[in-house]
Amino acid sequence: MWGLAFASIRHNRGGFVGVFVAVLLAASLITGLGVLLESGLRGGVAPLRYVGADVVVGAHQSMAVQGDVSEPFPERVTLPELTVATIAAVDGVSQAIGDITVGLTTAEHGPVDAHGWSSAALTPYALTAGVMPSAPTDVVVDSSFPEGLGATISLAHGGVPSDYVVVGKAHAVPAVDSRQPSRDRPATVFLTDARATQLWPHPGQVAAVGVIAQAGTDADHVAETIAAENPTVSVYTGDRRGDVESVGSYGARSQLTALSSSFAGVSLMIALFVMANTLSLSVQQRRREFALLRAVGTTPAQIHQMIGREVLSVAGVAALLGIGPGLVLSRILGAQFAAAGVIPRDFALAYSPIPPLAAVLLSLATALGAAAVAARRPASMAPIDALRESAVEPATLGRGRIVTGAALVAVGLLVSLAPLVVPGMIGLTGAAASVVFLVVGAAMLGPWIVEHALALVGPLLRRSSSASVILADANARGYTRRLSSAIVPLALAIAFGCVQLFLPTTVAAEASTQSRQGVSADYLVSAPASGISADLVSAIAALPGVGTVNPVARSSALFSRTIGEDRTVEPVSVQGIEPAATGNTLDLKVGDGSLTRLSEPHTIALSDDAAQLTGSSIGDSVSLHLGDGTELTSTVVATYGRGLGFGDVTIANDIVRAHTSSGLNDYLLVTADPGQSAQVAHEITTLGLVVQDRGSLGAAGATGRDSQSWVSTIALLVILGYVALAVVNSLAMATSARRREFTLLHLIGSTGRQVRTMMRVEGVLVVSFAVLIGSLLAVPPLVGIAIGVSGQLVPTVPPLTYLGIVAFTVVLGMVSIAIPTRAALRAAVAA
Repeated sequence: MWGLAFASIRHNRGGFVGVFVAVLLAASLITGLGVLLESGLRGGVAPLRYVGADVVVGAHQSMAVQGDVSEPFPERVTLPELTVATIAAVDGVSQAIGDITVGLTTAEHGPVDAHGWSSAALTPYALTAGVMPSAPTDVVVDSSFPEGLGATISLAHGGVPSDYVVVGKAHAVPAVDSRQPSRDRPATVFLTDARATQLWPHPGQVAAVGVIAQAGTDADHVAETIAAENPTVSVYTGDRRGDVESVGSYGARSQLTALSSSFAGVSLMIALFVMANTLSLSVQQRRREFALLRAVGTTPAQIHQMIGREVLSVAGVAALLGIGPGLVLSRILGAQFAAAGVIPRDFALAYSPIPPLAAVLLSLATALGAAAVAARRPASMAPIDALRESAVEPATLGRGRIVTGAALVAVGLLVSLAPLVVPGMIGLTGAAASVVFLVVGAAMLGPWIVEHALALVGPLLRRSSSASVILADANARGYTRRLSSAIVPLALAIAFGCVQLFLPTTVAAEASTQSRQGVSADYLVSAPASGISADLVSAIAALPGVGTVNPVARSSALFSRTIGEDRTVEPVSVQGIEPAATGNTLDLKVGDGSLTRLSEPHTIALSDDAAQLTGSSIGDSVSLHLGDGTELTSTVVATYGRGLGFGDVTIANDIVRAHTSSGLNDYLLVTADPGQSAQVAHEITTLGLVVQDRGSLGAAGATGRDSQSWVSTIALLVILGYVALAVVNSLAMATSARRREFTLLHLIGSTGRQVRTMMRVEGVLVVSFAVLIGSLLAVPPLVGIAIGVSGQLVPTVPPLTYLGIVAFTVVLGMVSIAIPTRAALRAAVAA
């Protein structure tokens, strides 16, 4: 049987080339995304700030979720200052040094990280000139500062500048620094411990504790001892020390895991669908061969064995060869994710045999499964029926196929309405995923759909006096399965592209509308590359002509809830406002309750989506974890409609600031007294702040959505690139397999021009039906998304983007048919 399988591969090289390409592309895609998924679990950022520490101790920076990856806290979770002394007493510890990081800014250098001088040993930094800081205005700068000793530099905290005298210059010890890659990290300065603590917004707390082990003591042993004696802390050694250096470094792995697993799931489903479609087309093209085999006594089991061995031989080689391109793809995607800010630029991907092995196994399993399904009909048919169908396609679809296709379409329609019952991104993601069910269901019903579509356009074609058009119509009506196999991949590209591109545009448009309509203040005030301190807020409020100042601090929180037996965690945007100043500066479209009650202790306001998510109403008690992990239980005093624009949770400003890493406000909403707007703007500008009109406010979470949108676009382009190659592959297979037909047409007198015209007409039918079907399949998910976001039926669809998707698909389809047609014609004429 193996000999027959190899002989069949040599005889049907054209068809098996298509199978080979489909499996190779699928293995490459699965390998690339698998590497990213594994990197989310094992990759990370090598330490730079804490290279000199053998062990780094930090607080638990994430919330454990049973059966899922932990959800990272977006703000720094701090440790009590007493932890330093506790760790110093652990056996094997030589030094335990508490570290804090204060964000400062300079006009020349932008953001700067400031530390107390005692923590310089954690890198370690050594003085190259001058002395350590001893006065509140002393500063030691790193080698990135051109200023010399005795120079005065201005360092601003929260928008308030202070002058410091450079008393020393330091750099990381060369033996350590030379091992580190270049980083996009802020410059480093050192203040006195007292001055750094004064600026640090979390008194009595430290960001981390660096541990220097006693000589000859194993760092891992020390870490295990610390963890055993202090179960409330997390310990880090080796490259994992880089996770503690910044909140972004820690959260990068979790975010990469979530994103890559999401894309891997969608990509895997599409890859499986494309491989199944390609194998089905390959088997379908060999109907005559299988009919003859059945006629000479080949049993169904032998047909299955032959096809299985053919596919195993071709797919096995293709899957192995797909590993290399997949590894290259992972590097490209990693670089793009870093450019989008999802992971740090120096995030190291993790490589192991697991993703390639998984890609090979999944690709082979899918190929063999699809081959078994495709072989079922030619293997089970009676020889006489097989001979008849080798010349003419079966007239009807099987009952099982119709039922399955209709069920998948029904499931897709139901899932597209998920935002109506499930608020937030979970519902939107469900609606977006429904397009897969709709496309697969439509593919199974494809010949039936094509048949009814041709019933509408067929009369127009048959009125033509052109023989090529009449032939194209006859071919389309006689081979609806073949036509459907060409239409489905193109429709998939259009439907999937529309949903993935127009989901973020719909969300962003509604969020922008809400933020624009919800601001009633005259100006939005911000500090360059920094937040705004409470002292500066008071100074601005005291300026002549200023009516109301509403400081706004933004962060995120985590809602946890139980669905059935599973516990899920939902991140939400949070804003902290001044309740008394809200009436003149913000309109959150409050439905029930009052925002002024936020001045009362333990109160909270929720967006309508958040209230639905938690099942809460006015007077109910809700619990959440703030950005730094602190659990907060509050009474709901208001619900509002503009959650996309301003965040799903609103609480008092001082509470939010106390639980952010910087302790600063993000911006101020300022209302001037009548006739004083210009004067107020001028006065605020003289303080070195940026004054913008109310329309400049970005929606809550806009930066994160922009990043997610860019990442989604990157992944979409990769997936659509795969689909495009699969489309070219399948259309080329379908067209090349018609060489016998082209030969017959040539023998009865058809010219090459007439055949090419016939194929162009068929190509127009393919791309037209694909555009129509793909666009229609995208409508239910997009309508569901629009209803969930804005309550309206119409999503935000940029016309040029949609036309671009359509144009790309049309060109791809026509070229993929035209080029193989010319090649097949040359072969037909030569024969």
